Parts: sequence; C-alpha cells; structure tokens
Amino acid sequence: MNRRDFMGSVTAGIVASQVGKIELSSFPATTEPLKGAGWIRNGLITAGGLHEPYIFVLRRGGEALDARKIHDWNQSEALIRQLKDQGVEVFHTHFYKGFGMAAEMPEMLETKRAAEIAHRYGMKIDTYLQWNTMMYETFFAEEPRAKDWIQRDASGLPILLTYGYQQSFRYRPCFSNAEYLQYLKKLVRFAVEEVKTDFIHFDNFDLNPEPDSCHSPSCVNGFRNYLKSRYSPEKLHQRFGFENVEYVNPPQWNRNNPPEKMAIIFDPAIQEWIGFRCQVMADALRQMAEYAKSLNPEVAIEINPHGITGGNRAWMNGIDHCRLLTSTDAYVTEEENFAEYFPEDGRLVSKIRSYKLARAYNNVLMTMSPSEVATAEKLAFNQTIGTAGNAPLPAWMLDYIAFYRKHRDLFVGARDLATVGVLRSYPSITYHNASAQLSAILVEQALIQSRIPFHLIFDDPIPDLLNLKVLILPDSECLSDEQIAKVRMFVENGGGLIATGQAGLYDEWRRLRVEPGLKGLADGQQPASSYEERVQAVTISSGLPVRKLVGKGRVVYFPGIPFDGPLPKTEPYFTIDNKFWKRPANWEELISEIRWAANAEMPVDISGPEFLVANLVWQPDQHRAMVHLVNYNAKSTPSISGIDIVCHLPEGETAKSVKLYGLEYSAAVDRPFEIQPQAASFSVPEMKTYALIVVGW
Repeated sequence: MNRRDFMGSVTAGIVASQVGKIELSSFPATTEPLKGAGWIRNGLITAGGLHEPYIFVLRRGGEALDARKIHDWNQSEALIRQLKDQGVEVFHTHFYKGFGMAAEMPEMLETKRAAEIAHRYGMKIDTYLQWNTMMYETFFAEEPRAKDWIQRDASGLPILLTYGYQQSFRYRPCFSNAEYLQYLKKLVRFAVEEVKTDFIHFDNFDLNPEPDSCHSPSCVNGFRNYLKSRYSPEKLHQRFGFENVEYVNPPQWNRNNPPEKMAIIFDPAIQEWIGFRCQVMADALRQMAEYAKSLNPEVAIEINPHGITGGNRAWMNGIDHCRLLTSTDAYVTEEENFAEYFPEDGRLVSKIRSYKLARAYNNVLMTMSPSEVATAEKLAFNQTIGTAGNAPLPAWMLDYIAFYRKHRDLFVGARDLATVGVLRSYPSITYHNASAQLSAILVEQALIQSRIPFHLIFDDPIPDLLNLKVLILPDSECLSDEQIAKVRMFVENGGGLIATGQAGLYDEWRRLRVEPGLKGLADGQQPASSYEERVQAVTISSGLPVRKLVGKGRVVYFPGIPFDGPLPKTEPYFTIDNKFWKRPANWEELISEIRWAANAEMPVDISGPEFLVANLVWQPDQHRAMVHLVNYNAKSTPSISGIDIVCHLPEGETAKSVKLYGLEYSAAVDRPFEIQPQAASFSVPEMKTYALIVVGW
C-alpha cells in the first residue's frame, strides 16, 4: 500500500509525514454520497416555532384551552421576525404529521404562508415531514389501499410507535411497500414545489426493536429477494447450508427466546435480517432524497435516527448510519447525553461521538442544547450552531449565536484534524454489542478526556479519514480477509496499530477463524469461542500490553480494556449507555501506548483537568489551526487557569500569531508564544466555559 504525505514532518502533528494509508472495505456496501445543498456548508442556525400541527394537538389530547392561540403564534410573522432579529437563519415549522394530505392540507397551506414570510425576511424554511407515522383514522379514509401499506408483526397486528402510551392511532408504514413510497413522494413534491421548502426534516427515522419487526408480505418477500440479490447460490450455501431461500422467514420469538437477552448474534438469518432492515431504510431514504433534489438540488435533507448512544442501532432499530448519511445534509439526535462531568464517578457525558459521526459524512448534527456547556460543545465539534431550540431562546444561546456569527469565518470550512482513528466495526458491534461497543466507548473516552484528537473510522473507506498515524481496533472481532490484509499493509508501511481483546478473531459473518486474523501483529490473544448455546458474561482481561515492531510500523496488543469499577447493570439489548462513559481502568497505559505507536508527536498537546475537552480543526488555505476548549464541569468549576498548549505546525512553517477568542472578550486577545521546532507553545491564562485559540502561520 502506498504511503503518502498527510501532515508534514516526523515531529509534526498538524502535518505528519509518511502516514500509512488504510482503506477498510465497506461492510456492507454503501452508496456514493449525494451532492449536498451548497448553502448549508456556510453553517446553520435553525429555530422555531413548534412542529406539531393543530390537528395532532387535538387528536393527542390534553391540550390547553388556548392551544389554537399557541399554534398560531408559532407560525406568526411576529415570531419569525423576532427569530430573525436574534440571528436565527432558518425557521423550523410543521408540514406533515401523518394524517394524510387531505386531512392536513389546511395546515400545509399555513406552512406555505409561513415559508413565504420567512423567505421575505431572507431566511430559509425547515419543514417537518413525518417519516414513520400513519394516523389510520383519517389516512385510511383518504386512501383505502393504505391498509396494505402498514407494518404488521408476525401475528398480523399493526406495529405502533413506541412512545406516548396513548397513541395507538399511530401506525408505522412499511418501507418495503412501493405504493407507500410513492405516496411519500407526493408529500416531498408538495413541500419542494408548493411550500418551496429549503430543508426537509424526516422525523422518527427508525424501526421498532424485535419482536416488533415488520412481517408484511412486502418485507417477507423483500427479505428473500435481498438474500438472492446479495449472494450467489454458492455463497448462499456457505451462509445457510442450502441455496433455496424461498422459505426463509424473518426471525420469530417466544417467552424462552426474548430478543433483548441475546448477547451474541450467531444465526445467519438474523444477521441478514438486520442488514435487510438497515438496507430498506437506506434505500427508501435515498429514493426520497434523490427525488427531492431532482426537484431542487439545493434542498437540504435531514433525518432523525439519533447518533452514537451506546445502543445497538442496527439490531434494535434498522439504523446503519453509514448507509444513511450519504443521502443527507444533516441528522438529528435526541439522545439525552447532555454535556456534563460527574466528579463522583469520573464520567464525562457528551455527544462528541455523534458529532464525529456527522463530520465523517459531511453532515451537520442537529441536537438540543439545554445548557451553555452543551452549546459550547456544538461550536467545538459541530463547527456551527445547528439547532438553537424553540422560542423563546435563552440568553446564553443568543450570546453563542452572536459569537458564532461574528467569527463565522473561523468555523466555515474548518476540517477536523487528527492522526488517530478508532474503528467502529459494523459486524463487531452489531453481532456483539456488549463487548465491541463497550471497548469502543472506553477507548474513545480515554482519548476524549486526554484531549487527543481522533477520527471515528467506519468500514467504508472515507477519503478524509484514510491517512492516520494510529488505527485502533477496540475488540473489532469481525474483520474480513480484505480488511485484515489492508491493516497489515498499513502497519508494514509505517502505521501504528492498537488492537484489543478479540480483534480479528472472527470473519465478517462472525465465524471463528482457524488462525487469528492478526497473527503476527497482535501476539498473545486468548482463544475465542465459536457457537455458544449459553453465552457467558463478558470477562475483560486486564493483562499488560505487548509491543511489537512490524515492518516500518508499531503494534501494541492489549488483552482487554477493563471498565474502572464494577460494571453497571446490564441493559436490555446490552446497551452501553452513559453509565459506562468513563475512562477505563488502564487509560494511562492506553494513552501511553497510543503515543508510542504513533512514533510522532500528536497534533496538539494540552494540559488541564480531566473535564477539559479539546477539538482541533484547521483551514489550510487560511494558514491557521483552531483549538477549541470546553469546560464540561463549568457548573462546579466556573473557570480553569494555567492551560499550557503545544500546537504542531505544517512542515516548514513558523507560527506568526496566536489569538484567544471567548464570549467574555469583545475582540481577539493576542497571546505570547514560543517558537519550537515545527510547533508553537503558549498558554491560556484562564477560560470559563468555552475558548477558541487560533494559531496562524
């Protein structure tokens, strides 16, 4: 594998030379990214209004007696003008909730009028379009055929949304049904051509966990066709032991076989069913996105699938972000991982993983931020505000909007800068979330709280993430032969590798390898199990790391990444929620070995407490790098003093300026700095919640 210059001299972090190039083949295959809406690349500040139509407020029940007045205010010119004056650039409002076009047409026309007002004020319009609800009481009256368009479980009962407890009038539509997708296109056309929307927000973008998966004829037949199109007869025989899949059904469950208790997914039919559900959602989205952009290429597409939350999203909800985010400009996460440090147990909760996922696919993350720290996190990791919330906006949000708009040039076009990549392996996490997800979370947590910049790497070869100093395989059990060959070449050509636990012991179908896939690289791996009738609880080894020189590269094998303390109680579907989000017990060794494997300085080194988090971005055309600092413990520690920073520069460059920005400063503050070989060192005397340092050369 060719090595190429990515980031400068041997000691550089911003431009480190001769980095191994790694291209992990996609699993499964994804589509090429759609061309995004050009205007969104200039950043995004959206706020509303509420997105619930009045018909839904009434049908849901429990409304206030002045509900109509509240509804009218949330689409009024006065509100739109107020948000415009506060710096909001995109007005978010309702468009379609799922009652059917006939029932909702009066309110869809209200949205058209609101769009005209927003456009008159020079704003964009963001329209809510319900992806996953069919309010059958009105929908069936408009379209009787729709009785065949809904998701049905193995017993033939309609599948409902999972929240609200009193919303059984909300059926889920079947996304394998071509007639429903044609109906959805009618809504998209109306939004683009009549409302003239600039931004379509598809809400409730997921599927229910098992046992509530769709067994409609469209899905059953679609699953069988998926298998036949995916595999040759020979491959089908390898996969199942037979070639005829005409009688293969979606999985079923019983009292002794509950899906939420399944720690490891061995069954090839269940594995393929998971892939099919993910592909159905990806294909339906791609149809809608292509159709919308055929009507107006500048329409932005957004979905609400949530981000990286520690859950097994592919298994539970038919969500493989890698297949989805090639069709979108933005995505929403409603996870409640709000930015905060918990000193009592050392957890640092954030949405950094979800932001990094968005950045990997050139998306903007849209998420609520109920605190100043959460808003600072947006600027640091999203490079824009995204969702500002609903009116009335809090004072601190207005301050951050003003700061962002004043210094927008420091954010637009900035690219994440890191030489470490963490692989989030689809088959490893999907088929054994309890182990692979936990290891990934703990490794990421160590990097976050050590302020080492890193990329999230997925099974696709993403161009911006191909050049690394260090690749980390956190219990990446399931690697294909092709992936393993490319990992070997990466190391041979000078890359650093950190492998942990069972990395590479299985193939992409989770079949146990006769010889470890990383044999010769990761020495000392313990034998793994093949099929287990009763899966034993994960036991994480805490053995010492083993170093090895291979070719021009460096390898470190960790027998395990142990949780610091007793493991929290196991959640259904083995979700690794934020109870687990703390540095591992061996985090100091892990960080030390990552630095050794890199065989070079990190792009930036920053002193500070474990609740100080950093992100590094750069604008090479502007000859500058930006260090973002966020104090996640601002509630208890309002300021941090004496932060020392060494920022490495591109080869041959010398620092010319260091400027400090913050909400407490009316203008940039010049900071003294020392010129080091390929670096600039300086300090931040004090920061509160957020600081931005710009290093120019």
